Amino acid sequence: MLRIMEREMAAQEAKKNGTDIVNIVREYWEIVLLKNLFESPYGKDLIFKGGTALRLVYGSPRYSEDLDFSLIKDSLKGKFCPLFKKIISPFPELSLTDCAEKYFTYLAEIKVIIGYLTLPFRVKIEISKRVQKNYKWELKLISASVVNLQVLAQVAILNQLHKDKRACLREREKPKDIFDLWYLCEQLKIPYNAQSMDISKSILRRDLRKLLPKNYWQVIESLIK
Repeated sequence: MLRIMEREMAAQEAKKNGTDIVNIVREYWEIVLLKNLFESPYGKDLIFKGGTALRLVYGSPRYSEDLDFSLIKDSLKGKFCPLFKKIISPFPELSLTDCAEKYFTYLAEIKVIIGYLTLPFRVKIEISKRVQKNYKWELKLISASVVNLQVLAQVAILNQLHKDKRACLREREKPKDIFDLWYLCEQLKIPYNAQSMDISKSILRRDLRKLLPKNYWQVIESLIK
């Protein structure tokens, strides 16, 4: 039986990692959701990608609020919302606040209520319906120090994540994506050039300091021109 993360352990992890306790508890539940999703009958058709994959598989220091996926094939039609209702049913802390099969994506939002946290938080799940040929992935172990679980999953490789992140930044300019691009460049030994973007450094600091350990705050200043 899964042991729910207690306040003392969450506080210790937050202190050790130099971050807010909410980031720690959210990551705990992200792993739980990933394990249940990849061990479902539909897990073999999913590819884990995005900022949370970058953290849980490739060691990024940035905490993430979303779970993003691509499809190897679409076996979820008409089954997506029932699947997530089943996944969360053993956990009274979780409730499904939004679920939809849209034209291009499957979307779900799960609210998490923990007694020792002041406010609830949410985890968003987004699965792109577009099956991309030659999308590069490998089998990887997903794990985190906050919970004694490991998940074997199809995960986008670093070069694919780098390609995805560049495409993402052409469509939107979010601080988390800018940091992820910097981290990917570091991992791939590619020079990172400070980005010219319509984001002020004050907004960049505000958003990224919520998601980064304090010892990474100095990186923020070099991310944009």
